Amino acid sequence: MATKTVCEYHPTRPAEWNCPECNDSFCADCIDTRVVEQYGKKNKWHFCPKCNVQVNRLAFENTVETFWNRLPRFFVYPFHPRPLLLMAALAVAAVLVSGPGLIMMLIRFAIWAVILKYSFAALKSTANGKLIPPKVDLQTISDDFEVVFKQIGIYVIIGFAFFKVAQIAGIFVGFLFLSVAILSIPAMVIVLVATNSLLHSINPMVFARMAWRIGWGYLLMCIFLALLGAAPAVLGRYIIVFLPDILHGFLFTMAKSFYTIISYHLMGYVIFQYHEEIGYEVDLDEEEAYSDKTTPEQNVENELLNKIDILVKEGKLDEAISLIKDETGGVISDLNLAERYFNLLKIKQLTPEMLKHGEVYLELLAKEDQRDKLCEVYLECILKKPELTISSSTTFKVASCLNEAGNPKGAIVAYNRFIKANPKNPLIPKAYFLAANVINKKLKNPRKAIGILKGLIKTYPNHEIVPYVQNYIKQMSIS
Repeated sequence: MATKTVCEYHPTRPAEWNCPECNDSFCADCIDTRVVEQYGKKNKWHFCPKCNVQVNRLAFENTVETFWNRLPRFFVYPFHPRPLLLMAALAVAAVLVSGPGLIMMLIRFAIWAVILKYSFAALKSTANGKLIPPKVDLQTISDDFEVVFKQIGIYVIIGFAFFKVAQIAGIFVGFLFLSVAILSIPAMVIVLVATNSLLHSINPMVFARMAWRIGWGYLLMCIFLALLGAAPAVLGRYIIVFLPDILHGFLFTMAKSFYTIISYHLMGYVIFQYHEEIGYEVDLDEEEAYSDKTTPEQNVENELLNKIDILVKEGKLDEAISLIKDETGGVISDLNLAERYFNLLKIKQLTPEMLKHGEVYLELLAKEDQRDKLCEVYLECILKKPELTISSSTTFKVASCLNEAGNPKGAIVAYNRFIKANPKNPLIPKAYFLAANVINKKLKNPRKAIGILKGLIKTYPNHEIVPYVQNYIKQMSIS
């Protein structure tokens, strides 16, 4: 596979755009995208973040990730609300029609056909670079529904050919033929999607050539497909069977649907990845291609972060600080942005501003439970401003984090700050107890710890923690 062009500012990301002026390449996050409305239609224009000239799109193959590197995300695909609701509804329907009789059997076949048709739609959508599952509507289910019968036709033809080969050449040769045929089914399905022709899909000159062009990737795909195909049976035998009987039919149908959708999504991605080799023309829509990357809200945040990163890498730190102030108005709620701003203020030695923002940054770190970073930033700020003002909940968490990080003295200081700043807080008794525990276990001063605990009992005699504190004191006395 050819070496991919990477982003000028993000060397680990493949580039999507190239500037004709500076010849630098950029990822979608770095590029300056502007929406212009002309004649009632909105158009997107893309400009170089450095030169402010229109950029050229690189061949999108540059951004395609190999399917073996995407494997975990294939399993997430059916959990999108669209296929998940469809699978659940059809599983319920399958349970309701699980009885005997021709009509029930036909309904169950229709349910399976709907899942198969949706899986084909997912395959086709993925083959065109659209990584969000297609909509569940009448058009998706009904359009080109004959493809379901064409795939059934593939199975019927293989079964008939196996019977004839076994009859003429013997059962051993028959099973050898069947093994090769089963290995070729993914190639046949891919050809069927690409050409919509049953005759082409069963033509060895067509599907064998297509598999050969994909190469070792095809065999790897077949291995994964075999595992996915066996998964429902394994789940049914070793997991579902031990659950309540009423759930068996529902869960087994869900499992079959789940792994079928994954399998077809995988085949679609293989077409997308190897479309040049197999001659498949991708209908790539810029609005939907690789649309599983980020949400619109994340795109807005990423756009600002990447503008900041570009300015930082070009040494324009003052401009980066000004950009953050202008864009946020001093109100920062994103942790990544808060970190960038804190570091910029620190580098520029704008200590008063850094400490003021540090209070906001610490709150965000506590909220996101970034414990190591919380300790680091707290100690850095408290060294420069001992009277630093942060919320009681954050101070309490800082004390706990410092103790866990092996800084018992810092934890004691933090607990004392919490107690002095919040004398009426309901967590005060707990703070006294935790501080005493640190003094006893980490600082090896049981006498002082007992003094604190007795003071706690005297001050809060009716608190629910008192019996636990009394028992703790007894254990300390015994030891």
